[in-house]
Amino acid sequence: MMSDVRQAWRMIGRMPGLAAVVIVSLGVGIGVNTAVFSWIQAMVLQPIPGVADASSFQLVEPRADTGSYPGAAWLEYLDLRGRLRTLPALIAFRAVPLNVGDGGRPERTYGLLVSGNYFSALGLRPALGRFVRPDEVERAAAPVVVISHSYWQTRFGGASSVLGRTLRVNDRQLTIVGVTPERFQGTVLMVAFDLWVPATLAPELFAGSRELEDRSQRGYSVAGKLAPRATRASAQTDLDVAMRQLAHDYPETNKAIGADLLAFWQAPHGPQRFLVGALAALQGIMLLLLLAVCGNTANLMLARASARYREVGVRLTLGAGPRHVVSLLLTENLMLALLGATLGAAIAVWATDAMRAVPLIGSVPVKFQTRVDGVGLAFALGLGVLCGLIFGVAPAAQLARVDPQAALRSGARTAGRSPMRNWLMAIEVALALVVLMTAALFVRSFSDTRDTDPGFRREGVLLAAYDLSGRNVSDAAVRDFANRLLGRLRALPGVESAAIANAVPLDIHGLPLRAFTLEGRARSDAAPERALSNIVTPGYFKTMGIPLRTGQDFAAFDDGTTPPQAIVNEEFVHRFLPNAEPLGRRLENRDRRYVIVGVVRNSLNDSFGEKPTPVMYFSYRDRPSVMGQIHVRTRPGTESLLGPEVERVVRDLDPTLPVYDVRTLTDHVEKNLFLRRIPARMFVVLGPLMLVLAAIGIYAVVSYSVSRRTTEIGVRLALGATARRVVSQIVRETLSVVGIGALAGWLLMFMVALHLLGGVISLPVFAGVPAVLLLVAAIASWLPARRATSLDVMVALRQE
Repeated sequence: MMSDVRQAWRMIGRMPGLAAVVIVSLGVGIGVNTAVFSWIQAMVLQPIPGVADASSFQLVEPRADTGSYPGAAWLEYLDLRGRLRTLPALIAFRAVPLNVGDGGRPERTYGLLVSGNYFSALGLRPALGRFVRPDEVERAAAPVVVISHSYWQTRFGGASSVLGRTLRVNDRQLTIVGVTPERFQGTVLMVAFDLWVPATLAPELFAGSRELEDRSQRGYSVAGKLAPRATRASAQTDLDVAMRQLAHDYPETNKAIGADLLAFWQAPHGPQRFLVGALAALQGIMLLLLLAVCGNTANLMLARASARYREVGVRLTLGAGPRHVVSLLLTENLMLALLGATLGAAIAVWATDAMRAVPLIGSVPVKFQTRVDGVGLAFALGLGVLCGLIFGVAPAAQLARVDPQAALRSGARTAGRSPMRNWLMAIEVALALVVLMTAALFVRSFSDTRDTDPGFRREGVLLAAYDLSGRNVSDAAVRDFANRLLGRLRALPGVESAAIANAVPLDIHGLPLRAFTLEGRARSDAAPERALSNIVTPGYFKTMGIPLRTGQDFAAFDDGTTPPQAIVNEEFVHRFLPNAEPLGRRLENRDRRYVIVGVVRNSLNDSFGEKPTPVMYFSYRDRPSVMGQIHVRTRPGTESLLGPEVERVVRDLDPTLPVYDVRTLTDHVEKNLFLRRIPARMFVVLGPLMLVLAAIGIYAVVSYSVSRRTTEIGVRLALGATARRVVSQIVRETLSVVGIGALAGWLLMFMVALHLLGGVISLPVFAGVPAVLLLVAAIASWLPARRATSLDVMVALRQE
């Protein structure tokens, strides 16, 4: 084995150009695959950073009859904890925004309301102090808080004296009792939290909260590990029995509620639901890229093998067996592949950091703890070994069958045409075309998306948020605050209009989906009609630049005579009132009736590329919301300058109310594109690289082929053939093989577009990419053919 390694190293040293091409191409292919795998690993294998065996945790997700997952109620969690024997030590947690600090500048942060067994069930040990005890999560909850390691370092300098200090959270003094481990960031996938407080403190932190006794108030996540010898099937059965019993005992809140047992990474809400599909698709495309690289490398090594017939003939004549030849060649290829894997691991480390640096959406503290660890390195090396075997078997098998006497008689020259090389070239071209067309579709989709009209004017709008949920304020007080705030904002110099909404379109949370009934339209109890909803103030549509198609805007805040109002979008009318007049029609939601007073243009709500979706808009006057997203319109290009002025206005009204997540609407929209931006950026680099690799592979194969056919070319030239005719024949032979592969790849992409992309065929992609690939193939085959015909005919005839 050591002899083979030394010999293989010497042979690699004799072909530095070819070795460099193989190592770099494999390095890129393995690197991007390992980078994507590191993200999948972070979500599937290690979904809770800092927790051992995190992938074994299961989620208990209550499921409504509409298919949505509203979360569990606190009392429901207590019931399940006592009834599920296959899921002992169930934990519960709920993400909440919190205001931390004294005085006029409280800080906005995010925390988790947790059950008493939360930390013990996760198997965590505190970095400092202790965790919340079960006895502290009782009816009279202890005013304690656990802080994150990063919060401890950044806010308290990592001092051990932090234990026992108080932290003002939502105007309640909480005592710091512990610090979480460094890597632990919470139990919502990819979201980092700073504070953990007992769930039973909710009524004190959020005035008016009834979640501890009201079963209709949902939002908790429930998770746990399977009991020894329990299976997912038995746990699901156990869960179904428990949910049927709860439906019987509490029909008002649980009659139409079931539950699913899901792996932790399958959480149906939160940012991870946007990532899973994108990462799976990206990993599949990257594996196709690597397979194309392997096909290209196999062809290069086959072409190289044709120049080693004399060497192999000598080895076989001196007593080496075919098995030794195979061993030697596989060792060479595996060494090249491992060098490529080493380069790929380095590229993966860089690419993982680059992907993590892409700006994310809004104020939600999304944090990706992706890294290339031992598992990632093993993945890279495994791909390297697999690639080495894939592209090494064909040339090894070809040379092992060499007749030593024929090889010595013919020297290093063999026939230039090889069916195996042609097949490999066709497969390589087909895979390359699939990758190139996929890259082009991603980049074009990203470019088109950025230019898509979202239905509102993004330029010139500043966004900022506030939250009154931690205060004991009445609806009238919330309404009055919003009215006074808008009056101050509209009076600012340069402000054209201002409004407040409960949610911003294209946010990671999405708009809530609400059931409704419509006057004059029959309702099916089995499938209640639902539409997205938002709560907005008068002037919202003017501020956002959403045209009013018919009707009027909402009544003013101080109008006490007009009945509750609603405004719907065009898709709502198209779907639910196709042949009826929408204005004046009554709409019922949450046992309250509203009159439709206007219809506005469709606009994007949850994500780019979505189909038109029905939307209901309610007025802040009728449904005041404690959480507000400020919208201020000014002259485009100057909106970012309004940030300090908006903060000053809010401070003047309430010095203790924090303003957070100040950003322009343009930046907010751009951040929604981060899932498209990652593959688009990768393909901008990988697309041209794939073209270069295909060109190198075709050039090398044709170059080796014509070098083996030097005598044949010399004879043809001596008999009167023109150089142009010889070159055109070689190019034509190459393009016939390339064309077959390109046609196969094109047909595959056509079927994918027909069945998976809704039949949308992009002419520039489906016509332009194959044309570019064929042009590159023609140039790559013309260069070595032209060089071969420039040789002196007598020199060519003397070569045997």
